[in-house]
Amino acid sequence: MITELDQFTRLRDAKKGAAEMFKLGDVVVYPIHGVARITDIKKEKIGGSDQLCYVLETEINAVTKKPVIKLPVDKVESNNVRKIVEEEEVPRVIEILKKRGMKTDAQTWNRRHREYQEKMRSGSIFQAAEVFRDLSLLKENKDLSYGERRLFDQAKNLLIKELSIAKKIDEREIEQTISKIFKRSIPADSFSRESV
Repeated sequence: MITELDQFTRLRDAKKGAAEMFKLGDVVVYPIHGVARITDIKKEKIGGSDQLCYVLETEINAVTKKPVIKLPVDKVESNNVRKIVEEEEVPRVIEILKKRGMKTDAQTWNRRHREYQEKMRSGSIFQAAEVFRDLSLLKENKDLSYGERRLFDQAKNLLIKELSIAKKIDEREIEQTISKIFKRSIPADSFSRESV
């Protein structure tokens, strides 16, 4: 039989573990939802049981209130939630965006879409960069399907938001840098690593 003291001790220990993983005010990436800030760590009743949850406020520019997500602490890993990429990793992301020679249109659109969804769900900024790059290049030659357009926008928004936070610069600067990489008239390798 679990006593109230046992429940309190478990909750306290879980909260301590949650605080070690992420803390209040941390900015994290939650795949599919994008960039979010941890605004609270509290106990919530989910599925009939008390669970310690991160309360995430997404960084989506909403007209009204920003969307809020309650994520159980024990689901963080399985949902691939992670911290923002380190500034030192930004050049690697830019190199992925610059890389050419992909055979993106050899697959059917639905197979490509499934592959890109998996990459976006992985939580990896590097895989999100691959999705954005491949869809950007594909978009130059053909219209994207509705699902591909959504993934394109999702990857673009994630890259802009996350890289601007990592570099501590305005989102417009990152957007301009990314736009320059994909201008047809300028070869991708003409940009230096210091451009971001």
